[in-house]
Amino acid sequence: MENHLTPLNLKAAIHIGASSISLLVTDADGAQVDYLEKSTSLAHDVFNKGSITRSTIEKCVTILSGYSAVLLELGISQDSLDVRIVATNIVSEASNKDIFINRLQVGCGISVEVLDDGEMTRLIYMKTRRRLLDKDSMQENNTLVVHAGPGNTRVIFFKEGKIESYSNYRMGTHRIGETIRKNIDDDHAVRQVMTEQIQSMLDTLIEEYAEQDVKEIAFIGYEIQLMSPHIKRDTVGGCSLDEIEKLTTKLVMMDDDEMVSKYNLAYQTTESLVPALIINTSIAKALKLDHAHIPSSNYEKGLLSDIHVSHAVLASFIDEVLASAWALAKKYRVNRKHAKQVARLSVLLFNELQSLHKLDEQDRLLLHCAALLHESGGFISSRAHHKHSLYLIMHSEIFGLSKTDIMLVAIITRYHRNSPPKSTHPYYSELDTMQQMRVSKIASILRMADALDRTHTSRINDVKVKIKKKRLELQLVGIKDASVERISMKSKGNLFDHIFGLDVTIQEER
Repeated sequence: MENHLTPLNLKAAIHIGASSISLLVTDADGAQVDYLEKSTSLAHDVFNKGSITRSTIEKCVTILSGYSAVLLELGISQDSLDVRIVATNIVSEASNKDIFINRLQVGCGISVEVLDDGEMTRLIYMKTRRRLLDKDSMQENNTLVVHAGPGNTRVIFFKEGKIESYSNYRMGTHRIGETIRKNIDDDHAVRQVMTEQIQSMLDTLIEEYAEQDVKEIAFIGYEIQLMSPHIKRDTVGGCSLDEIEKLTTKLVMMDDDEMVSKYNLAYQTTESLVPALIINTSIAKALKLDHAHIPSSNYEKGLLSDIHVSHAVLASFIDEVLASAWALAKKYRVNRKHAKQVARLSVLLFNELQSLHKLDEQDRLLLHCAALLHESGGFISSRAHHKHSLYLIMHSEIFGLSKTDIMLVAIITRYHRNSPPKSTHPYYSELDTMQQMRVSKIASILRMADALDRTHTSRINDVKVKIKKKRLELQLVGIKDASVERISMKSKGNLFDHIFGLDVTIQEER
């Protein structure tokens, strides 16, 4: 039979996951053309040994070489923009991460991206929006979405269908499973020990969400969705925690062979099933909930479907990212009126100076986040609060931003006052030259915006920006006396002057 599909019609995604490597090929309409999934021991190695063993690496090479052959048969070049190959972010925890990535490059001729935290949260969000938040009850009620991953558990809190906050906990299905199995021989004691260990990790989560009046909870993840067909559903399509616990009890009483036989599983998957179920039910119980939503779809296929767009859709997540940054700002009790004004002026100046700084949309988002959070360090102390802001943000989560992005936001806030960046400063000194210039440009705009709200009264509604030969002129619309702003700009406009060679001047409305 003639195949009318051409390479231009097809897209392929490969995910090197915690316990399997999967391949999904789709046509122009998103329909499945081919799907393959083969087991590996990646998570077992990372959490049991701290590195990826030679045998696992070579097995990955063999699997990926086979997938490359499948793509060639379909007329798809693995170097095509229509092919994306990603690895689970637990690879970052392996001591031989670089050796692993390089071996795949040499052995298979492929380039592998390790998923960062920012993209992983976007993937979870996309799955949540598509599969769960179309339910009326989840749109109307406060809803907690729990993703129990191999290394971490991520939680997204929605109010009326919009993100209110995001949290990440070092409590994963394989991380906990491997730790306990390594130290306990008695299978019947595993459930008790796992439950106790997970309970000890829930204090922070309970503290954050116990007073949020959570009415709905949704579980997503590889294991919980894999076992979803074996959990009895209720009349509204969800399931009770009692039903999940019944399944957990059955699994605890089985050995690996029995689980593989009864549920048609791969052996590598059996190790993470019980931890996944216990993590989810423990969180629901802690919040006094007895009912949960679980998508009936295939988790891995959904992830592969989204991989082609998740890294390129940050623009569509701007509102969610800013909402998360704002939730963090409120947590650290910033002056809300001042933070919003500085953010508004920062974006205004960024847009007006585009031809000069040549930064992109991602940089504007980092500036916006930094402006909202620039005084968060006051939560610790008003003295040297810019340095405290650096610390707090560096150790916080912002939905949709990677660890690198969060670090840049933190460094930018560090320079909203006092001395400009210096090559001897911690964190800034660790950036490469291009990143240092990027941070300096963004920080210079934040400093000017902060100076323009020196009175903390949000009295400036508009600014007219004029770039002249040796100076940047900021005309404050509707302001008759800008003495306070002019004095503040003398110390805060210096970084902009150092970078662009323009003296920053302030003019009242003429």
